[in-house]
Amino acid sequence: MELDKGILESEISDLESRTRKAQEEIAALAIEAKSKDGLIEMIIGSQGRLHELRLDPRVKRLEVDALAERLVEMMNDALDLLQQETADKVSAMFPDFPAGEFFGGPAR
Repeated sequence: MELDKGILESEISDLESRTRKAQEEIAALAIEAKSKDGLIEMIIGSQGRLHELRLDPRVKRLEVDALAERLVEMMNDALDLLQQETADKVSAMFPDFPAGEFFGGPAR
């Protein structure tokens, strides 16, 4: 069986283009998390780095341990959402790729 070089090159070019687009979209991801009471807000970027943290002055009323617990919970929730958003973007671009499994859980 002979492969058509033109079709193969076209498929490779398409795959490269979709890969670049997926990488750009994932790099642009930013997840914003806000506590239920609105006292804490954070934004994390596509690499899981904390880009912004805003604390309402009323957080001073919280015990230090309670504040720390909320921050950890919010960060973990935001990272879970980031992971899911990344898997969703990859799944949209590459429907046959098991992105949910690769990124740590089943896709929605």
